Formats: sequence, structure tokens, C-alpha cells
Amino acid sequence: MVTKWHKRGADPEALKALHPGVPSWMRRQLLDWAHAVSLSRVYDAYGRLNPDATLMEEYETAVRRPSTLVGLFERDGAKGLYEAMEEDEFLDFVDFLVYRTGLEDGGDGALQALEGVLSEGGSEWRVGTRGDFASLEKRVPEGVVDAAENAMSNSGDAGSLLAEAWHAAFGKSPDTEEAYEKAIKAVEEAGAHIVTPNNARATLGTMIRDMKAQKDWKLDLPSPDADVPVKMAEALWIGQESRHGGNGYRKPTQVEAEAAVLLAVSLVQWFASGALARRP
Repeated sequence: MVTKWHKRGADPEALKALHPGVPSWMRRQLLDWAHAVSLSRVYDAYGRLNPDATLMEEYETAVRRPSTLVGLFERDGAKGLYEAMEEDEFLDFVDFLVYRTGLEDGGDGALQALEGVLSEGGSEWRVGTRGDFASLEKRVPEGVVDAAENAMSNSGDAGSLLAEAWHAAFGKSPDTEEAYEKAIKAVEEAGAHIVTPNNARATLGTMIRDMKAQKDWKLDLPSPDADVPVKMAEALWIGQESRHGGNGYRKPTQVEAEAAVLLAVSLVQWFASGALARRP
């Protein structure tokens, strides 16, 4: 149940703050959720449902865990895992459960219940669906998520690449290099055939070069700065230092990767919708 009540005189900004890890006020509900979705679907001889050991085995194989907690999990369930694991690893296990639950028929209800727990508790994590699987991802402002999901859903292959970039940037186990690379590929997929239809080897760099030479790429806005998208694309391209080998190589930071993906969201949407086009 979502509670709208808050303490009289409470600071509204403090209530909006997002919290990492598993805050104490959210712990029991999160453990109850993890326990419920990790039960076996087969009753034992006593008519009970017990923690499904095969889930723990699958998780440990996926992460290459050096020591097993299968026996502990069978005996004490999710609560035992939380006490035995570091908090960050337990969230990895929750992320795994989100993924597995999303694959099951009727799993949407369980994922909605988890999102309610996370949202009400002020968690920095939310339940997202990227591509064909559900996962934990960093919570960003709702309007930003809506814009991103619209671009992912309505931009064909570019949207699929954008979804991969989003997960790599905001997922539980971020990969900043993949996020930045897929963000650029998403923009290339969305715009290359529009900017340079006769160049099958176009990159974001050649797209920017051509757009600058053509000098008439603008958003459908009356602003004199309507060529801002070209500058945004250039910022995205120049910022990817990891494409350089040798001494010029540097992996993107988390902040840079997130910014790159958010830039790509706008550019992909503008290309796909026709809002960004050549205008007299």
C-alpha cells in the first residue's frame, strides 16, 4: 500500500531524496519480495514451498561466485542471503530475481509490487524493462524516463541500440564504455540514412561534418539557436575518448556515460520523428 502521509513539518526535498543500498525501513519488504519470488513451484512432502536451490545455483554460475551459499539459501532463504552477502551483492541477487521473474508468465504483477516497495522507500533503484528482459536500473526523473522509453519504442533498430545503452549506463552493473558506444551507434542508426543516404560507411563523425557543411540542419523551432542538435551530436562524438588507442585511451566515467545516453535519447527521437531536418 502506497502511503501518502508524511510527518508534519517534514522537508519536502528530504522526502524526495533517493537512498542507495537497502535502507532499514525498506529491508523487510524487500526481503519478503525476494523470498516470495524465489520459492520453488513444487510442494515438498510436507506440503510446503521451499527456496528453489536451482535459482541460487543459476545465480552463482552466472556471477562465478567462488563459494556457494546454496545450502544456506535452502535453509534460511533470502533473509539468510542478505545476512551472508555484502549489501551490494544482495542487490545483484535481487537484480537476478527481477530478470528471472520478468521471464515468467504473470511475472508483471510481482515486478509491479517490487517497484512499489522501491518507490515508496525512496530507493535509488527502480524496475525497468530494456529489450526483452527486466532489470534494476538507476531511478531518473520520470519525464526523462518517459522520453527515453518513447524513443526506444518508436525508433526501430536505433531504439534497440538506445535500450542497450540505457541499461549499460543505468543498470545494476554499469558498463560505461558500452553505454557510450551504443549511444553513438543509436544516433548513427537513427540519422545516417537521413544525413548521408549514399554513404554506407557513415559514422557520427562524418554525419557531423556533412551537417556542418550543409548548414541548414535545425529543429523546427523559431529560435536562432535551432542548430543546437548539431552541437549536441558533436559533443557526444568528441567526448568518446575511449575510441582512441594508445596514450589517448580513457574509459568514460559514469557521469559521462549517463550524459552521453541522455544526449542520444534526444537526438534519436528528433531524427526518428522528423523534428530535426534540413530547413531553409
